[in-house]
Amino acid sequence: MFVFAVLLLAISLTSVVSFGQDGEQIKTPNWFRGAVIKKRAGMNLKTAPEFVADLWNAIYTIGTKYNVPPTLIAAVISVESNFANVKGAGDVVGMMQISISTAKNISKLLGLEQPKNGWDELLTNYWLNITYGTAYIAYLYKKHGTFQKALEEYNNGKNKTKYAQLILQQYNLYESLHSAEIRNKQQLDTNNSPTSSEATDTLNTTSATNSQPTSDASNTSVNTSEIKVPPLFGVAGY
Repeated sequence: MFVFAVLLLAISLTSVVSFGQDGEQIKTPNWFRGAVIKKRAGMNLKTAPEFVADLWNAIYTIGTKYNVPPTLIAAVISVESNFANVKGAGDVVGMMQISISTAKNISKLLGLEQPKNGWDELLTNYWLNITYGTAYIAYLYKKHGTFQKALEEYNNGKNKTKYAQLILQQYNLYESLHSAEIRNKQQLDTNNSPTSSEATDTLNTTSATNSQPTSDASNTSVNTSEIKVPPLFGVAGY
């Protein structure tokens, strides 16, 4: 849990700042801001910086609470709703496209507080919607042991396997972008430190001594059915 907490603190990346429910400063990653703006632009929706910051705050805070990677939650929202409060078929609503009937069952099953303004609030209140969607995914993960199976039941449609694979592919993309952004931030911090030249010399010496041939990741396929706990911010398992 200590490693998990430390990794979550590594989120501080950009100048757009929001604050978690406990007053913790949370900065919005550049990759997330770009993804949200691009997806919503495709729906002719304008996107204010304050909205993006608050949305990441919600994803980060709720993901931390339910032990679900924020990058995975972002992937679900990206595929389901393009980061917009939308209404789907039947009673499916909101960013995570959760049905109101399912939400009612989840509320009883997991003891979640019911919306004070009625269940239609799941459409407009993305904090509430993401809470219910994430809590449900966390429950399904505990039930099945893999996010592949959890996402299949989350969708529960005839194309549920392809749906789960699509989510995990999007997750892998967001995870790689997030990890790269953290590495770049760490590199900048190292370069700007008083001892950066010494650290660089040491790093270069170590790399030259320990370098080994590596495979091209772009040519390696991922069997998403074998993914159990997706790596959180570039670290396998948590």
